[in-house]
Amino acid sequence: MVRSTSLLGRFAIILCIAVLIGACAPFTTQPQVCPCGPAPEVFAVQLGQSSASGAVGTFELRMVDITPQQFRFYYVFKSSHSSSIRVTASAEASANASPPQPLTVTVQVLGQLGAYQVGVIHVTRGQNVAQTISLAITPSNPVGGNGATVWRLSPVKQLIPQPHAHSARTGVGWDPVLSPEAQWSAEVAPQLVSYVKIIIPGQPAADRSYVFLRSDDAVVVTVITKAQYLAFAGAVNFTP
Repeated sequence: MVRSTSLLGRFAIILCIAVLIGACAPFTTQPQVCPCGPAPEVFAVQLGQSSASGAVGTFELRMVDITPQQFRFYYVFKSSHSSSIRVTASAEASANASPPQPLTVTVQVLGQLGAYQVGVIHVTRGQNVAQTISLAITPSNPVGGNGATVWRLSPVKQLIPQPHAHSARTGVGWDPVLSPEAQWSAEVAPQLVSYVKIIIPGQPAADRSYVFLRSDDAVVVTVITKAQYLAFAGAVNFTP
C-alpha cells in the first residue's frame, strides 16, 4: 500500500509539472517567422527606364547610389550636338493621388571622354514612403535647335518606407544598353572608388582616357587621379 501511494504521488507531481509547462508555453495557430530571414526589398529598378535616345544623342544611367540625403544617378551622355543636360526630378507617392512632389536636383559633370559626358545627378530625398522617382532630362540646344527633346524616365521605385533611413545606404546598377563601349567599373570599398573608360575599336589601350571618382561621402562625389585610385583600390582592380 505504501508503494502504491508513492507511485500516485509521483504521477501527481509529473502531471502538475506538465500543466505548468503547458500554461507557460505560448499557444498560436499562426506559423512562426524566423527573425533571421532576408530583409524586405525597399528599392527596385524599373525595367526599360534607364536609357533614352534621339536625334540629339543617347543618355544612359549606369547606377544609383541611395544615401540618407540623396538619390545619386550616375550617367553617360553621348552627343555630337549638345554639351550639357538639364534635369528635373519628382517623387510620386504610391498611396495617394496627390501631384508629384518636385525634388531638388544638381547635375555634376565628372569628366568628358571624347563625345561622352560622364556625370552624376544629385536628387535630394523627400519623404520616406512608397513612391516612384522620375527624371526629365533635357539636352542643351545646339545652334538653331528647337529645344523639343525631353527624355522622361522613372528609374527607381521605393516599395516600402526604408528602415533606418537616417543611416542606411544602398545602390544598384543597370546593364549598358545604348553605350556598351562606355564601361563603368565596380566600386571598391571602403572608399567606394571607381572609374569609367571608353573602349574604341582599334584604339591602343595606352591611348585611352579615364575618369576616376570617389563616392564614399553621403553627399559629395569627388573626381580623383589615377594615382589616388590605385592607392585606394590596388592595381588588381584596374584594367586598362
